[in-house]
Amino acid sequence: MDKIKVIQWYTGEIARHQIRVLARSPDMELVGAFVFHEEKVGIDAGELAGIDTLGITTTSNMEEILAIDADVVLYNPPLERYDDIIPILTSGKNVISIMAGWNPTAHKCYPDIVEACKKGNVSLFGTGLNPGLSYELAIMASSCCTDVESVYIKTCEQQASLSEVFLQHFGFGKSQEELRSNADTTYAIFHNLMDITDLISDKIGLPRDGRKFDVDFEPATKDYEEKITVKQGSMAGLLITASSTHAGIPVATIEVRFLLGDEYVSEAFLAGRPKAGWIEVDVRGTPGSRIYHEVYMEEDIIGTWSTGTRAIYAIPGVVAAPAGLLSPLDLPIPHKLPLRAEK
Repeated sequence: MDKIKVIQWYTGEIARHQIRVLARSPDMELVGAFVFHEEKVGIDAGELAGIDTLGITTTSNMEEILAIDADVVLYNPPLERYDDIIPILTSGKNVISIMAGWNPTAHKCYPDIVEACKKGNVSLFGTGLNPGLSYELAIMASSCCTDVESVYIKTCEQQASLSEVFLQHFGFGKSQEELRSNADTTYAIFHNLMDITDLISDKIGLPRDGRKFDVDFEPATKDYEEKITVKQGSMAGLLITASSTHAGIPVATIEVRFLLGDEYVSEAFLAGRPKAGWIEVDVRGTPGSRIYHEVYMEEDIIGTWSTGTRAIYAIPGVVAAPAGLLSPLDLPIPHKLPLRAEK
């Protein structure tokens, strides 16, 4: 059987993990790597990932990368960028993204996405942890219920798994005035959570006629001096809440909570997080159904690695699926891929 040919698009921490995993797969082959930063151009992908060279030289030339014969692109942008995804699909390459593709039906470019999938005879699939795994757990939890009234998903992530860049970009250490002045743009990256709550509503059969998006900030109870500087009273916690609503009442909600650490935020802020693990899925219905999930390891990049791993495990199912926009319900449950032992 021929190996599945994979292009890595963007080469941040998640992508470097994916490159390392692909290098160990007997069934998949890295055939290209696209980079955004010019200082990464012309470097072997293996070198970027901290392993032996792979003979794959990075490029920032889109025409060059699209000309490569490949089955699938692992697309890891910092934002939803359908202006990139559409030409990739049109070129005949499936796309698996950790930042897009979950449910883009509300986007103006959705007809172009559909047409690109049709023209390239390929699929688009969004995956990850949240969004991604959280949606799948919600669907699983609802399967216990005869009637469902609402779904509420909570996640909580400590700063140990957040990069310095993330902390700075999302305003940790800034004042309320600074945060409120750019809240509409800085946190727009999380608007796609409403695409997921819409998808959950539709798959479960919950009526919806609106959306709601809120951002709240938690002040630091004391100074923090590690990855960045956060003074007492400036932001030490971030709460994003996205909902699909019916008659103004939330029917499907995703809550994302980030914090520097338990000792830097109030008890009230901590009281709202999942009672166990880092994801809590609460389905209210007949009967109610609740799931807790934990990802754990000593290193502080486990969330990053887990997100990238889920994208890799989806590759065989996406490549084999009919053309079009895919959800997890369209694919087999991912299984652990065969991997050669690390050297």
